[in-house]
Amino acid sequence: MTNRQWIARTGLALGAGLALAASVAAPAQAADIEAQMYVGDDLVAEIIHHDDGDVFSVHDWYPDGHGVRGSLYLVEDGEWILLDSVYNGLGAGEFRTFQWNVLTGEAYVMEVCTVDGANDPEPNDCVFQEVEE
Repeated sequence: MTNRQWIARTGLALGAGLALAASVAAPAQAADIEAQMYVGDDLVAEIIHHDDGDVFSVHDWYPDGHGVRGSLYLVEDGEWILLDSVYNGLGAGEFRTFQWNVLTGEAYVMEVCTVDGANDPEPNDCVFQEVEE
């Protein structure tokens, strides 16, 4: 075997070993979690927890004149504590985001509701989904 062949093979083996080590050492990411609201067969609103970065996106999918509000709650002793919320009144097909560091071992609930404006205290409809790390 020539020096050139030996160097090439050593490089390949080293690269494969590093790739394997990186895949073993990398932390596992949980799957994204979503809560979707439907009216009939139409997707109206959605909130998605993107585990990579702990970003929550709040989507308005339906041109019905309603905006949507996405919220995240911490659940402690059966009580829901509002952590963050965003109103999306940008129109159908648009989304807004917020970020919250979801911690392992804590119980969270995300919610998406249709609302009539940013300050509407009475949502029209809501759906909920538990979020855990």
